[in-house]
Amino acid sequence: MDSVRRDAWTHGANGASRGRGRRFPLGALILRYFAYVLAALLALALVAYAAFGVLVGSGTVLLANYGDTALDETSAQLAALPSADADAIDAAVPSAYRWALFSPDGAYAAGDVAAGAVDDARAAAFDGLAIDYETFGMTRYEPVTLADGSVCVLVYQYLPQFASKDLRDALPNPQNLLLGALAVLSVLTLVGIAARAARVISRKMEPLADAVRRIEERDLDFEVASSRVREIDDVLAAMDDMRASLKDSLEAQWRGEQAQREQIAALAHDLKTPLASVIGYLNLLRDERELSAELEEKYLSISLEKAERLEELINEFFEIARFNLSNIPLQYGTISLNRLLEQLVFEFKPMLQEKGLDCSIRMEEEIKLSCDADKMQRVFDNLLRNAVFYSFENTTVHIVARRENDRVRIQFINHGQTIPEEKLNRIFEQFYRLDASRGTNRGGAGLGLAIAKEIIELHKGSITAESEKEQIRFEVSLPDRME
Repeated sequence: MDSVRRDAWTHGANGASRGRGRRFPLGALILRYFAYVLAALLALALVAYAAFGVLVGSGTVLLANYGDTALDETSAQLAALPSADADAIDAAVPSAYRWALFSPDGAYAAGDVAAGAVDDARAAAFDGLAIDYETFGMTRYEPVTLADGSVCVLVYQYLPQFASKDLRDALPNPQNLLLGALAVLSVLTLVGIAARAARVISRKMEPLADAVRRIEERDLDFEVASSRVREIDDVLAAMDDMRASLKDSLEAQWRGEQAQREQIAALAHDLKTPLASVIGYLNLLRDERELSAELEEKYLSISLEKAERLEELINEFFEIARFNLSNIPLQYGTISLNRLLEQLVFEFKPMLQEKGLDCSIRMEEEIKLSCDADKMQRVFDNLLRNAVFYSFENTTVHIVARRENDRVRIQFINHGQTIPEEKLNRIFEQFYRLDASRGTNRGGAGLGLAIAKEIIELHKGSITAESEKEQIRFEVSLPDRME
């Protein structure tokens, strides 16, 4: 039943009332946002590459190999200077280089190298240092001898650099600047895509959160929406099954409680009639001194009959008060099903004779049954009692028992008025009576079949009811051995 309901819900999710498109797996949703991330990162990389190309093309940025390609020209310009003029040297040296000027005796005269790099520049000028290898790259040194004997050392690295010395001094080199900007934009893009994905997934989860909240509030009259995500819809389908089951359970509980209240009210009303009769006839017997023996016998018989009816009603009160099927204990033993049914039919002979009924038992073999004998006798007692109550007069009640594989099936079949389908569906409910009239000798508390069903299920069995063409059949199926 649950699978049928889930299939129906799933098909409904594709309809107009459930969603506006096809369902897709959760993996596809996650993959889509991974694709967004990859596309965004690729776009950022392309933008950064294009921006770098524009900066190089406009002359704003020098390429990383500019130091090598312009070295000869720059060295020639410096060598041609008439004197070691710092301003002239600074004007002649492009921004791709840092420079340091030393006098012939090795004293530092001027330059724009960092203070910590002066000694390395001096070593390049007078000791032959050409390359200084570092952790993340290397630094090249190129000494140039000027006309007055001074030495100007050009220092450069294989990195792109701004053509403007002001920009070079104020900003990181263009490569690091672009990488930093790319990293920041990538993080912001990832955060944006993650936030978007979180909102979408949260929106997809809204039907689930709404279903949980409404079920928690016991608001069960709602339709579970679709998220259009397959895995979430599977959870929603299970949630819808739970909602429907809980609704059915609560409605059945409410009907049982309502029937119990009505039954108690009916029993309370019915108690008055026999009690008033008993009191009335006892008063007559006490007050009337000249009653004939025949009248006295009649009044006593009526009083006894009403007292017995009063006892039945009181017993029904006790049955309702102590009704708690979940606490029925079972004491297993092995019994002869043949003897149990034969003893039951013998005890029912007076009731059978009242309506001119016969009762036949058909069993092909001796059947041993592992069960709680007292509880099982109560089940069969209820079934045979119902068969007697609802049989046409002068008909036969059939009891058929047989073993099929590892199960025992017992049928109680009688001929009576066909029970409508809607009543058959409720026949095992607590306090439900086919004859809802009050004050009859046939009407019980409506617990017999409910108790029978619970006892059968505690024995790992099942009980069903069918009715057609003026025939009523109850079938009990039990395992022939309890593990």
